[in-house]
Amino acid sequence: MGWDQGYYSSDYYTIGYYREMAPNWLDFAALVKGHRPPRSVEGEPFSYLDLGCGMGFGLCILAALYPEGEFTGVDFLPDHIAHGQWLARRLGLANITFLETDFLDLQRDPSALRPPATAATTPGGAAQFHYVAAHGIATWVIEPVQQALFAVAAAALRPGGLFYCSYNTFPGWLPRLAFHQLLKVELKQGAGCDAKGAMQRASQRLLALVGPANDPAVLGMALPTLRAEVEQAIKQDQRYLPHEYANDGWQPLYVADMHQRLMAHKLRPLASATLPELFDDLLPAPLQAVVKAEQDPLVRETLLDLGSNKSFRRDIFVNGQLHLNRAQRHQALGRLFLTLQAAPPMDDYTFTTSFGTLTASHASCAGMEARLTEAGPCSLEDLATSTNLPPEEAIRVVTLLLHANRIGLHRGAACEAARASCQPFNVAVIELMLEGAQLANLASPLLGNAVSFTTIQAMATQGLEQGMEGELLAMCVQAGLASMGAADIKDAKGQLLEDPAAQLEAFQKLAADLQTTVLPMLRRLGVMT
Repeated sequence: MGWDQGYYSSDYYTIGYYREMAPNWLDFAALVKGHRPPRSVEGEPFSYLDLGCGMGFGLCILAALYPEGEFTGVDFLPDHIAHGQWLARRLGLANITFLETDFLDLQRDPSALRPPATAATTPGGAAQFHYVAAHGIATWVIEPVQQALFAVAAAALRPGGLFYCSYNTFPGWLPRLAFHQLLKVELKQGAGCDAKGAMQRASQRLLALVGPANDPAVLGMALPTLRAEVEQAIKQDQRYLPHEYANDGWQPLYVADMHQRLMAHKLRPLASATLPELFDDLLPAPLQAVVKAEQDPLVRETLLDLGSNKSFRRDIFVNGQLHLNRAQRHQALGRLFLTLQAAPPMDDYTFTTSFGTLTASHASCAGMEARLTEAGPCSLEDLATSTNLPPEEAIRVVTLLLHANRIGLHRGAACEAARASCQPFNVAVIELMLEGAQLANLASPLLGNAVSFTTIQAMATQGLEQGMEGELLAMCVQAGLASMGAADIKDAKGQLLEDPAAQLEAFQKLAADLQTTVLPMLRRLGVMT
């Protein structure tokens, strides 16, 4: 096997950001589960290690959001590290380092991870970090590399620190095993066929075997969701698909198998970074009854995944739990400050979760948002008092509002240092967007997290600053996208817009929304001046 250990290395990966990897988001999940987080207050220095950092944009956002932190990104693909290093320089970040190496080498020589000033070290000189993350790595690599990943994470995590690990799970991926199996055979047996060509052929053949939706063949009847899943998969980013499916080690795992592998490295499951999953009480009644009746943690999690047909997990692990009693937990959560993120109030507070759709109390949700609108950032304890909610119920409501990006965690006094870092960073990111970079986020110093912002919005913002409006503004955005070769322009519902007149109308609506809603929100969140 070559230097890539069977991982697809012919092209670089997509550029993305994942809110669940932010330190304050991880801390919140840990607190809900009664664990004292690695930082006692916002603004406290810390170290953060991203294992498999990809193109580096997500880690760059975190470095801008948390200037008091020191960030290290590791990846074995030279294209990724070269891009990450270039991006950090372009964005003016001094608190981030990128290292080209693989997990097997790091397992053999942990001292290759040079410790930042805020990282503790082992007697052997290896760094130990407050946070270690591995997003979308564990179930895409061969087992020896996976074991090395876990060994490196365990060695690099300081006692009481948090390890975030996201991965594909069964049973949700079971139908797509058929697609992966056919693709694997196509790649091994197909003469002169690259991964993208093999995917095209495999998807076409599999859809023929499944049969039409209104008259499925035998395979289609056995796997009734397969057609829709394959059709959806092949519409995704062409850089994403090979990195998802064309790896020798691609293998989703049931949650019990994954947790047992990590526990063998003394990494104990603590929480989920998908916040609604922190509360069994939010599960649908039939699933809740089955899950709550089981005491064994591995069996409980297996029942949860089976009952919700789970396909992806964002789990948090610790290598030594720092327990908080009930009073300490309530006190720590009560001190957290929240801020309004989205407005105005919703008619129905309905939330999409991994276990279905649920509706929360309108009075509780709208009451909290009204309090934040009137008073500005408030503590969770204050929100509970203002809405007459018991502590546990207030924590659940806050969790759902955080999950839906209706409110955000507020960084308090740490905001000012973050603002000085984030605002020039955001200016540079928008410049890159206007040059054609596929970026879609800006940094909010108040939230300690990113917000969505697209190239179209960046172009429209530039036009507004130049005094354009109405049809002229929309036409300039349309021309700018065409000059970048933007092939797919979609409406708010994700439907492809091919008619130029329809595109123009959509751009006019976007510009109006930008002026009335988006830009005021971004200014309120410290993203823009």
